[in-house]
Amino acid sequence: MKSGKVVATALTAVLMLIAGALPAGAQRRITPVQPKPGTLPTVKVEEPAFTDQSTLAERRDAQGNIVLVDTVTGTEWVDTTLVNRRAGMLYPRLESVSVGVDIWDPVMRAIGQNYGMIGFWGEVSFHNRYKPIFEFGLGQCDDTPDGGNFTFHVPLSPYFKAGINYNIFYNNSPDYQFNVGVRYGFSPYRWSVTSASIRDDYWQESATTSIPSQSATAGYFEFVVGVKVKIWRWLSMGWTARYHSIIHESKSAYGEPMYIPGYGKRGNNFAGSFSIIYTLPLNKKRSPGVNKPEGATTTGDRL
Repeated sequence: MKSGKVVATALTAVLMLIAGALPAGAQRRITPVQPKPGTLPTVKVEEPAFTDQSTLAERRDAQGNIVLVDTVTGTEWVDTTLVNRRAGMLYPRLESVSVGVDIWDPVMRAIGQNYGMIGFWGEVSFHNRYKPIFEFGLGQCDDTPDGGNFTFHVPLSPYFKAGINYNIFYNNSPDYQFNVGVRYGFSPYRWSVTSASIRDDYWQESATTSIPSQSATAGYFEFVVGVKVKIWRWLSMGWTARYHSIIHESKSAYGEPMYIPGYGKRGNNFAGSFSIIYTLPLNKKRSPGVNKPEGATTTGDRL
């Protein structure tokens, strides 16, 4: 009986030894292997192009892209998230129509000027940016120059001008504008000279002569710079400075006329104008968001 227990105990011990040895034998041994040089790709980590963002300033290039400029080194980075975008226009294609009356000459005549009369003009605004313009006016002259011995006459005569203005602040309020532009002017008119005195110092005698009415035409170019300021609802005031130069004119056997309607006195290349303006809005302003993806449309763009 005791010998049976001893055998059973011995078998149990053997089985326990076998069970403990099996997991150890089943484990795999892994020997680390070092890769040969050049068998794996080498990844190069680039340093950032810049680290100090306090020196960056945001600008726009000619295509309307946002460009970051390092104010220290002058290096530029294009904002690639906006490369496919373009600078849009805030106002619709047909934005407004304006008419104006130039009261510069009437005011100057009231304080003693002896030439000029009045002018009228109308313009159409596209996108609050491009503004084709047409001008019509009347000029007249009865002037005796200081120290002169004659009186120059031009009866009431028309003049015409056509051109275009460009509003530099086109994406700002149309109530306040800064315009530059060009004009071509044309004036058909007649002129004459009366009371021209001629003195003969030898005989100590004086004679009076005149130049009969002459038909003439003149064409001239103008470069204009002006501002427009709203004063009440649809009414505005506008100031314009003009540089002009005669391009062509008819010839006369009696010389060159002193005054040209719409141009002013010969020899003076600068002039000014002051207008009272009425503006009729045609379309409402586009919803906010000047920049839009290329190809996108808005209600303001569809006419």
